Amino acid sequence: MTLTEFTQLGFSNTRISEIAKNASIAKGTIYSYFETKEKLFEGVIDYLIQETYHPLESNELTEEETVHDFLLRNMLNMMESFESSGRGNIARLILKESAHFPEIRHFYQEKIYSQNLKETEKLLQIAVQRQELATAVQPLDLAILIIAPIWMSMIHNRILQSATPVQPVQLFTENLRYLFQANQPVQK
Repeated sequence: MTLTEFTQLGFSNTRISEIAKNASIAKGTIYSYFETKEKLFEGVIDYLIQETYHPLESNELTEEETVHDFLLRNMLNMMESFESSGRGNIARLILKESAHFPEIRHFYQEKIYSQNLKETEKLLQIAVQRQELATAVQPLDLAILIIAPIWMSMIHNRILQSATPVQPVQLFTENLRYLFQANQPVQK
């Protein structure tokens, strides 16, 4: 219920008193578990992560699988439940309100965005070591470009309210294919 209130009303308009009323508990009960609305939001995000999210982990890559295929398989799995789990609504909330509430941006960045970026960067370093990518590749820059279609499709489809929505999976897949093809090692 709290997730719905945050995503429907926005962070700034969500009131602890309304959350307590909708949950049929005293407002003080919420404050006995969460000192502030920000801490309650963090609790909601933590719960959401535990229940619906398996983060990208470079140590799960096997010798038999290419980095490209590993990224494709894992990121598509994450994207598959992005909207149905509520993570899409949370990401849009962060985009909309983080300028006024930097603590929620920081928490989201620490728990989700930075972790995925760091693991993607590690995977790209492995791809360079395995000669799946050219040595001139800057793993952090390429990691940002790999994740970018997920954010861009969300902005395009939901925030800009485009009459012609893009398909996030298709955009991500095509981008990943292109980035790996464009950064192949030079054959001697």
